Amino acid sequence: MNIPVVNKKDEVIGYKDRAAIDPTVDIVRSASLWITNSNGDILIAQRKLTKRNNPGKWSEAVGGTVEGEDTYESTMLREAEEEIGITVDAYEVGPKQYIDFPTKYFVQWYTAVIDAPVEAFHVQEEELEQVAWLREAQLVRELKETPEKYIAEMQDIARLFVAL
Repeated sequence: MNIPVVNKKDEVIGYKDRAAIDPTVDIVRSASLWITNSNGDILIAQRKLTKRNNPGKWSEAVGGTVEGEDTYESTMLREAEEEIGITVDAYEVGPKQYIDFPTKYFVQWYTAVIDAPVEAFHVQEEELEQVAWLREAQLVRELKETPEKYIAEMQDIARLFVAL
């Protein structure tokens, strides 16, 4: 699948096969969904232990690379269905973030409030080990005390949505 490569203004400058992308040089696009429930709990996901990047680390519940001519929005909707088995009907556009370490990418954030027990989510076995609801205070504490549990970008991501 061809992945759009963009410049620092998020303008497409070409396409590369996923295997040909150098994540330390090429800037790509991704879309993610920050999910909370009415209690303010945050849905997080543990990456598959066999993943090449960040195996077993925790991150936002939904996220993926924009492919081909897809948009940020269509990527988020597709990834929500693929990764956690939900159709997202109500969501809001959040901030766009540029991450430059350990890989370079723009991520367009979306937010949604979903009141469902963790058992209602069906994780994509190739991508995720599990999902869990986490109280905001617990996420803040863990990011300070055990940041190694999370992807390297998680502190920067969490700052968009919670007070660290």
